[in-house]
Amino acid sequence: MIFFALSGFILSLPFAKQQSTFSYKTYLKRRLTRLEPPFIFWMTVFGIVLLFKSNIELAELAKHYVASLFYVHNISFGEFSVINPVAWSLEVEIQYYLLAPFIAIFYFRLEDIKSRRALLLSLTTLFIIYQHLFGWQYLPIRASILGQFQHFLVGMLMADVFVNDSKWHNIKSYGYDLLGLTSILLMMFTWTEELGKSLLFMVGLIGFFTSCLKGRLFYKFLTLQWVAIIGGMCYTIYLTHLPMLELIYTVIGKFGYSSPYWLQLSISLIVTIPVILFSSMIFYKYIEQPFMSRDAFGQMKRSWLGIVKFLKGQHSLKAEQK
Repeated sequence: MIFFALSGFILSLPFAKQQSTFSYKTYLKRRLTRLEPPFIFWMTVFGIVLLFKSNIELAELAKHYVASLFYVHNISFGEFSVINPVAWSLEVEIQYYLLAPFIAIFYFRLEDIKSRRALLLSLTTLFIIYQHLFGWQYLPIRASILGQFQHFLVGMLMADVFVNDSKWHNIKSYGYDLLGLTSILLMMFTWTEELGKSLLFMVGLIGFFTSCLKGRLFYKFLTLQWVAIIGGMCYTIYLTHLPMLELIYTVIGKFGYSSPYWLQLSISLIVTIPVILFSSMIFYKYIEQPFMSRDAFGQMKRSWLGIVKFLKGQHSLKAEQK
């Protein structure tokens, strides 16, 4: 949910800053060339691994693969993708990407800042109420824009604050660090389906983002270079961390099994966090970063040819073994 709010924040910034004339075609092309190639690459790789490591039939896997690539797996199957379950949130992201410019254009054209913020908060609250009236907070609708829309709107609100209240948030305070810690605790205990908790979660989410702008310690931490570097790799970390965790736990899963839970967790974190970060650095540099260039689709084509060659090689190897 924090990630959804962050997306709402980032996508709203150009509109909050009243930048140059908007082109929907350019907007979509930029996101396609940025997001699609790494996503297709990793879903293909993980699909191949799943095919060889499980009993799933090729035809069945193909259905999940195609649905995942077109961001309709949550709705089509009523569950997360079997290839990479975390991709459920990317489907929600894409749905918001398609709507975000129109929502932002409407919102930031309202010139009275206080009135438009009051309107946004009112509509966000009203949406949460309607969401619970119609049961959108439950799966599979929860894994769609109808189940998560309020979090993107919080991000839009914070983009408005960031651009138009710079004098206010440039003055940092330890009190807002305390607000941030309180907001994190509030969100930890209110991210379930109840209406009251959903409303409280929205309050916590606003408080958390406010502390990131106004808190001394929060702001200092988030502007550290190594934190920014990890943030730059977040898409690769997002796409690869779960399969990597599953791979690691096949090796260390039984290690410390008889130990107390806190010790098992400590061992897991000590081992997995460095491995995930190090592998993500490599994957980011050699897989995601090349796709960020203007020749992204050329890079994707070359990756596809590599995958096809790999599959042909596997097929020939099996034929020889038979």
